[in-house]
Amino acid sequence: MPKFNTGIRYGNNPGPDVYALREAAKADPKGFMQKVDELVQDKTITVNKIRNWPALYMALADVKVPVTMDIAGAQRAVMASAFPVLTGTTIVAAIQAAYDAVPTVGEMLVTEMDDNNKVSTVASIHSLDKNIEDVPEGEDFPEVGAAEETVEIRHKRNGRKLTITSEMIEENQMANIVMRVNALGEIASDWVEEQTLKRVTDHNGSASTPAEPYAYRPLGTGTQLYNSTANYPGTRAPSGTRVTSNALVDDSDLEAARNVLTAMKNNRGTRIGIMWSEIKLLVPDALVGTASKIFNSEYVPGVENEQSNFGPRGRWHLPPERIVSSPKLDDLSASAWYLGAFQKQFMRKWKLRFEYVTLGMDTQAYLDARIAFQARIAWDCEVGALDYVYCVQNLSASTAPYDE
Repeated sequence: MPKFNTGIRYGNNPGPDVYALREAAKADPKGFMQKVDELVQDKTITVNKIRNWPALYMALADVKVPVTMDIAGAQRAVMASAFPVLTGTTIVAAIQAAYDAVPTVGEMLVTEMDDNNKVSTVASIHSLDKNIEDVPEGEDFPEVGAAEETVEIRHKRNGRKLTITSEMIEENQMANIVMRVNALGEIASDWVEEQTLKRVTDHNGSASTPAEPYAYRPLGTGTQLYNSTANYPGTRAPSGTRVTSNALVDDSDLEAARNVLTAMKNNRGTRIGIMWSEIKLLVPDALVGTASKIFNSEYVPGVENEQSNFGPRGRWHLPPERIVSSPKLDDLSASAWYLGAFQKQFMRKWKLRFEYVTLGMDTQAYLDARIAFQARIAWDCEVGALDYVYCVQNLSASTAPYDE
């Protein structure tokens, strides 16, 4: 399909009048949305390139184009102003770009799932053997059973909206509009990232005084995930899930954490096998330099010619992509660090993926207060622990991060 010119002047570059765009929308209202999508996708139209909002508004405000909307669960074809159709599509793309531009690590620590239920019950299946080493000829082979341990993952609804008034458009407040659009995506990214890190570290549930929200909810009961007590949260963690007085200083601290991981058991009481290729180190920004030094050191510090097991040629070496760090962790604790197979233990459930909605002049808000355009982003997600045997928390002292 041939492209049409937007009629918007970009910076100092000359361009045709915006009414060329108006005529294109009037000539082919049905194909207008598709054409707009194409121009937004190839970045011919972006929020930053719209330099004359008043002209765009005046050219498209009274032009009607057909759009499809979800009304009460059914698809309905309605007529809408071409202005919010164009700006809505452009702004949604800008919000997504702003969201994607924010550096995050949460996705490296969870397995994603979608579930429309407010409360999701997830089964954690562990094989049960009969501890039979030999089956005599002619006898039935024993059947492997399955013990079902369920955990509960809840939901957390959130969202933000922006409002652009007719006055903002008439005064061509371009910087104000662009700033608000970018903020919408950045705010959403920040909230999801912070929520994910709080659950992976069980910031509230594993505090000195455990409290909601808990990351680990076996059978729906909020339970402290990280604890140094033996056989806690369950007997499959014989050394607990927390190592105290284990500040990240050298490879001996990593070895202490690894020893707790290798002690974890299945329901038969035998040790589980966690592939080292699944292991990640999660550290606050304050410790990322120390972590890099440990994993880049060929030899054990202070010991002559002893090769480090965590160094570049060591058995337990971690490459840079598996050393995960975020300054947001420093807000939770600047000294607590974590070792484990995070994506085996944590699930991020989306009840609602990011939903973008835009409204224009054909609303009550325009009649009441000259609201020319509104955009809203909403999401609903929560992070929960499926088990307690795949990650270990390490503290520099003996108290939980809240009190460090």
